[in-house]
Amino acid sequence: MTRHGKNCTAGAVYTYHEKKKDTAASGYGTQNIRLSRDAVKDFDCCCLSLQPCHDPVVTPDGYLYEREAILEYILHQKKEIARQMKAHEKQRGAQREEQKQLERAAAQDQVRGFEKEAAIVSRPLNPFTPKATSGPDP
Repeated sequence: MTRHGKNCTAGAVYTYHEKKKDTAASGYGTQNIRLSRDAVKDFDCCCLSLQPCHDPVVTPDGYLYEREAILEYILHQKKEIARQMKAHEKQRGAQREEQKQLERAAAQDQVRGFEKEAAIVSRPLNPFTPKATSGPDP
């Protein structure tokens, strides 16, 4: 008997069985699973409320919505955007105020430095007077 049993994976053809085994091991690629009833919405249900539609509206892409659910969603999003904008403006105002305080502090530091320099009293040195000696000359 030859060594066919030892070289079972050395073939040039990638068989269906090998592909299925590799797919299951890697978790990547086509997976075969059954979806439960909870995972699939009913045919006549709204995509937002997941309830049967009384006044249905269909988008060009084929999604089914109820008109009332769309209006409620738009109003909710409008309020949420207004709330976020108000919070954003408040944050920007706080940042502006902080920037103004930093600029005021920098200006005050400059004024203090100038006043400190101006307060220093110094006499100009007279180049014609002899230097005082610290001790007696021998």
